[in-house]
Amino acid sequence: MRKKGLGGTMSWYALNKFVWDVQYPEPRAQYEADPAAFLARYDLTPEEEAAVRTRDIRAMWLLGVNPYLLRFFQLRHGVEETAFHAALRGLTYLDSVKEGGFRG
Repeated sequence: MRKKGLGGTMSWYALNKFVWDVQYPEPRAQYEADPAAFLARYDLTPEEEAAVRTRDIRAMWLLGVNPYLLRFFQLRHGVEETAFHAALRGLTYLDSVKEGGFRG
């Protein structure tokens, strides 16, 4: 499902669904075993997929990942605390809307 945000059309639901799914051990193991095959299940844009693959916390925030899900993603995928905070420094909750994100 794609939603129209202020900046255009995006698959915010698919991105959040992916982050939700990898909270759980079995899907997370599947993702870690074969990221390309696992990500193919979701209707992600190339930008979203790149943010996930590189664990780009700032990009994921700006693309509209739910803050609680993003925090869990950080913890489960080895993003260090200092890197997490540095990535989000200076951003507000509404920055994702300004960048075209949608927090439904």
